Amino acid sequence: MAVSSRTIKNQTVSRRRALWTTGGVDKPLFLLISCLGLILAGLAGLDTGLTGLALVGLGLLLGMAFMGFQYGFASGWRRFLETGDASALSLHFLLAALCALIFIPVSAAGLGPSGSLAPVSVSLFIGAFMFGTGMQLANGCGSGVLFSFGGGSGRMIVALPFFVFGSVLGSIILPPVLAWGSLGQIEIGGGLSGAGKLAVNLLLLLGAAVFFRWLSVRRGFQINRTMLVATLLIAVLCWGVFWVSKHPWGVTFGFTLWGAKIASAAGVPIEEFAFWTWPGPQRALTHSVFSDTSSLMDFAMIIGAGLTAALTGAFAKSAWPNARQLQAAALGGVLMGIGARLSFGCNIGAFLAGTASGSLHGWIWFALALAGSVLGIRLRAKFGF
Repeated sequence: MAVSSRTIKNQTVSRRRALWTTGGVDKPLFLLISCLGLILAGLAGLDTGLTGLALVGLGLLLGMAFMGFQYGFASGWRRFLETGDASALSLHFLLAALCALIFIPVSAAGLGPSGSLAPVSVSLFIGAFMFGTGMQLANGCGSGVLFSFGGGSGRMIVALPFFVFGSVLGSIILPPVLAWGSLGQIEIGGGLSGAGKLAVNLLLLLGAAVFFRWLSVRRGFQINRTMLVATLLIAVLCWGVFWVSKHPWGVTFGFTLWGAKIASAAGVPIEEFAFWTWPGPQRALTHSVFSDTSSLMDFAMIIGAGLTAALTGAFAKSAWPNARQLQAAALGGVLMGIGARLSFGCNIGAFLAGTASGSLHGWIWFALALAGSVLGIRLRAKFGF
């Protein structure tokens, strides 16, 4: 097992390096995607001014970072469950700790931006498990689907529209499922001062990072320094999103909004469903897709990933998946879409933003999504992976 585990890790590192050395710049594609980026920036600027332009810039950089470093969650969690390599999980908790350095004290001080808190509910348990299963079938989480789609992945070209479809279904299902039971929002260290709350959460997050690091070293794995740099870079970009948008970065609500807009255009009375009568979703539905932070940054992240793929000649270089793998991508997309709405986000909006904000729901999301990944990995074999 140890030999095969190292082989898997070496292949992963080689793929990351290959992104920067393959084929040279695809100039026509680079120009096309650059034009799309300029159009997006123009529309965002007209809609929300400098704030929109800043969010487009941050989304572009996040897309470039995730694509360039191949920074994902689904594959890292799968390596841990299959081989015992927990280095990715260690970095994910380190990323959350770095985000917490800004999210928690700024929120506690009432400076404007506020963290991401969500209820501990039956829907959280169901949705996070579904999401974990779906992300292994699709081979990508919310951010992974975005940057891989931008890089021309055939699997994600199928997964994304089904993710959007599932998100709309999830928005319809969420209100009645919430009625099954909820303990409300539970903030870790909620009765403490801002400094005390930060200290408690940093202890938990860094403790998890150190534990998974120790587990990796014990099993013969080391954290790749390049991925450590990527983690630091992404943390800085997450700080930027937090300051500009006034809340942590989220991915999947943008998908839900896209699906709702399409359904509404097709004549579905989406505005009559309970979820879309809530103030936030209602406002998003009645405004432009460029005025919603998640939606705008999703567009920008796809473009940023596409620019990186064009610059490195890595666009759509992988073989087109077979029919069974595309079926897995479709099923995974639907499960992730429903799961994200039931559990208030994905690896970014629920796990990262939640734990970095001191919300208990983020930790529960991690545990249930990891458990769902176990099922997803077992199902992958049935689809020819």
